[in-house]
Amino acid sequence: MGMGAGAAMLIAVGALTGRVAVLAEFNAAQWAAGAYLGIGGGAAAFILWVMALERTTPTLVANTMTVNPIAAGLLATQLVGEPITLNLLIGLSAVFAGIWISTTDTTTVSKSGAKYARSS
Repeated sequence: MGMGAGAAMLIAVGALTGRVAVLAEFNAAQWAAGAYLGIGGGAAAFILWVMALERTTPTLVANTMTVNPIAAGLLATQLVGEPITLNLLIGLSAVFAGIWISTTDTTTVSKSGAKYARSS
């Protein structure tokens, strides 16, 4: 429902600003790319996200979604010759650090066997 409402609003704003006219110039490859992004990158990803949430923890599911920009960045270097820049390396490092921080267990077991959270 939310994705449909968002799409309707985008179409309405596009029509009001005259931006929808660009669609008349699209060729078959551009329509195919748009359909792929809408179906594969939008609807399918959302359905898989919900299915994953039914089977595991939200933290693990969120971490799998953060892999998307990593995969896109690395794939772009191979498929379209995107240069590996310092910004790309910093971004990839930040995403990896975020995944590591969110998945690292911060509980410690004391000598008595009780678990407690470490404080920084």
